[in-house]
Amino acid sequence: MKNYLRYFCLRLVAAAFLASVPAYAFSQVKITVSDQIVSVKGEKMYVHNVKKGETIYSICKAYKITADELQRHNTVISAGLKEGQILYIPVSGLRKSDGQDSEKQQVAPSGNENRQVVPAGNENQPSEILKKYDTDNYISHKVRLLENLDDIAEKYGVEKEAIMAFNGLKSEKLRKIKWLNIPMRKSASPYTIVSENNPDTLDNNRIFTQTDTVLSASSDSSDTAPFRNYTMPEIDRSKTRVVALLLPLNNNGKANANYMDFYSGALMALEQIKLSGGNIKLNVLDYGDNISSIALSEKIEEADLVIGPIRYEALKEIVPVANRLKIPVVSPLDAAADSLLPECPYLFQAALSPRRQMEALADMVIQESAKAPNPNIIIVYSPSSKDAPGAEMLKEILEEKGASITSCGGTASLSAIRNNMDNIVIVQSYTEGLTAEILRQIDIKMVPPERMTLFGTPKWKGFEALDMNLYFKYNTKICMPYNVDLNREDVRQFIRAYRSLYGCEPRANAFSGYDIVYFFCKSAIGGLRECAEYPDNNIATGYMEQNLLQLDLLQQKFKFVRNPEGGYVNTAATKISFNPDYTVTTEN
Repeated sequence: MKNYLRYFCLRLVAAAFLASVPAYAFSQVKITVSDQIVSVKGEKMYVHNVKKGETIYSICKAYKITADELQRHNTVISAGLKEGQILYIPVSGLRKSDGQDSEKQQVAPSGNENRQVVPAGNENQPSEILKKYDTDNYISHKVRLLENLDDIAEKYGVEKEAIMAFNGLKSEKLRKIKWLNIPMRKSASPYTIVSENNPDTLDNNRIFTQTDTVLSASSDSSDTAPFRNYTMPEIDRSKTRVVALLLPLNNNGKANANYMDFYSGALMALEQIKLSGGNIKLNVLDYGDNISSIALSEKIEEADLVIGPIRYEALKEIVPVANRLKIPVVSPLDAAADSLLPECPYLFQAALSPRRQMEALADMVIQESAKAPNPNIIIVYSPSSKDAPGAEMLKEILEEKGASITSCGGTASLSAIRNNMDNIVIVQSYTEGLTAEILRQIDIKMVPPERMTLFGTPKWKGFEALDMNLYFKYNTKICMPYNVDLNREDVRQFIRAYRSLYGCEPRANAFSGYDIVYFFCKSAIGGLRECAEYPDNNIATGYMEQNLLQLDLLQQKFKFVRNPEGGYVNTAATKISFNPDYTVTTEN
């Protein structure tokens, strides 16, 4: 119990200490004009995320508007500019400065002189296809690598023929197209929508609530479907966001050390959010074995975001509540919670499931084999161990991605190594003894090091008795779900702050607590709940994925995408390379 009380006492001094600690989560970023454009009450606006070091003067200069114009559209800055704020900036500023017609020409943001601009109007547009679209209300979409018109049309819920007509395209090929303007459907929905308070008017930019009524479908079908809102929700970034943190801290009067570590890191993240100007009210709910009563708590009812519970069994109790309240719920640590995603469109799965780890590893292998003139892919594992299912899953994923596997099996598969081929050997071993034996057998084959690339498992990073020279000799690569790079200054500053606060070294759960709470509190301030409230709102989903749901933090990387079956999954992993020059590099 002493440890339990000690952590809570230390919380009282956290704010005072952290005020003297440099902001370790940020670095100064040069201002660039946003490539995100939305329609706000009929006016086209850039969506600008304020970075550290930016000022009102520098933002106005970049977007070529006056401070009065910036203030008029963003009253929140009257209290001062704060890092992480989202500003809406009229597109007309850059248009006027470039001498362009604001009604007919869509301006590509500055920063890339080679961007191709597609006109927002075309005198020869076919009239029929665009009759159901509001051609004065459109979204500017930056065309991504390998995207096609079908993908873009599905994302925004429009017909690809309408996109082609609106942009004057004669072909579906997008090879040289950098930007497209996406026309919005009239009334932003295939249904006639009215408000109970004012049935004669319709504001396409407000958030529709449960008081809105679907009167009739525009088609002849009598079937109804959920309302799909294709507009960007209004977000008040000055609002205090209520976050419920659900942790099993106390078990029969004894503090759980792992989850107290998570909580300690979470407190540091909360102080960092406050230092950067964020308004967060954190409700910590210690549920122990009694998650049912917590699920019905008013603390959940008032929350804008729920982080936790930790484990799958407890998360199952919260899912019905999340569905009823339309509230984002974060699964922070349990990879098994992947199976709950189809049940809850508001669930955010932060931990990489085994399959998603294998998919990330397969991508690394495909990337490596693409560079090899004569690839020879071999998978080695112990058929009698728990490594076998993972190895078979990896083989299946690689073959789905078009890779040709030479051999997959036990150590006998090493006989497929060839001195005249580019050998890519994936060793699916989580035990130190088997790994040592496989490395020994590879080494005695005397394969030229430039003809060998090894892929290991995350466990390899912690093995201590192996010959590390072989890691470097054979250019070993490891795909990690998370990783702490002690060469980073922000990581070292966090460790020093943690030592001073708690008198011990931060363990993995402390880093997880900081990363999860910082990331999602920042996302909550940016409008996570408003954007996630309607899962079919593709405009809001795109905004979330590009602006709220990707960030690299101390231990974990986050890049969330919507799961086709429901909810959101983190797809980010870290690649560690042991290079022949005895350096170790990490990259996304």
